[in-house]
Amino acid sequence: MDLIAAHRHAVAKVESLGKRLMQAEEAEAVLIGPRLDAVMADEALVRRQAAMAPVANVCELKMKAAYFARLMNDGWCDVDADDLHEVLRSFVDFQI
Repeated sequence: MDLIAAHRHAVAKVESLGKRLMQAEEAEAVLIGPRLDAVMADEALVRRQAAMAPVANVCELKMKAAYFARLMNDGWCDVDADDLHEVLRSFVDFQI
């Protein structure tokens, strides 16, 4: 579940840079834009890794399901169909 913590951290970085970009003057915005793009790409990568990560027990399964449900419902980030597919695949591979 370290990947969920890493994803939360990545989302916080995106939010922080996004706020700075919204408040920035034009010259500063030009500098922040590429950094924001890179941080958003990192967030997407960590989100995909978290989606693909196998679950070891029922507790992890519930935690992962709840986390991705919050992501989709609270608008923290866009969860695309491929991410959702990987989440569901990780649940199917779980051995009871």
